[in-house]
Amino acid sequence: MRKRLAYLFVFDGFADWEPSLVTAGLNSYSDFEIRTFSIDGKTVKSMGNLIVKPNFKLEEIKMNDFDLLILPGGKKWEEGGNKEIAKFTKDTFNNGKTVAAICAATTFLAKQGLLNMVKHTSNGLQYLKTQVPKYRAEKYYVNEPCVDDKNIITANGAAMIEFAYKIFEHFEILQKEDLKYWFNLYKSGGMTL
Repeated sequence: MRKRLAYLFVFDGFADWEPSLVTAGLNSYSDFEIRTFSIDGKTVKSMGNLIVKPNFKLEEIKMNDFDLLILPGGKKWEEGGNKEIAKFTKDTFNNGKTVAAICAATTFLAKQGLLNMVKHTSNGLQYLKTQVPKYRAEKYYVNEPCVDDKNIITANGAAMIEFAYKIFEHFEILQKEDLKYWFNLYKSGGMTL
């Protein structure tokens, strides 16, 4: 039986802190293996100036080999970048695999039409409308930090804890009480919320 596999997309300027709790938690508490990829497989520099050498380039990823695609935020999404992964992302969604996007990466999903039939969130409804003029999925917008619907998980840029929580919950990473404890620890330092 194969281990579950998550692919984290990295690119110049990606918001390195946004997927950090997800990757650390999946690596620590589950059978998930975390792999990174970039469009061309070349080294990238994160928004926090971290140098990341991806495990793979986009064309090396096989659709049947993974369970989760993680798209971190970064200004490149707002500038219309990363178009090279559009078909891959749509294929991931259409094959029933989970796509998790945070912050500006949610605008990319909206541009691909992937939010048209699922509940979702972003950095605010007006932000989404401004970034994606053709966006018409307001009735599915939920004003929450993070939303999980079908095989799409979306989060605003300030919700990295909720983002990790929803991914862990979606994949049943921790028992319910352990997950609640984990969330409380990171959200409030262990103090009762």
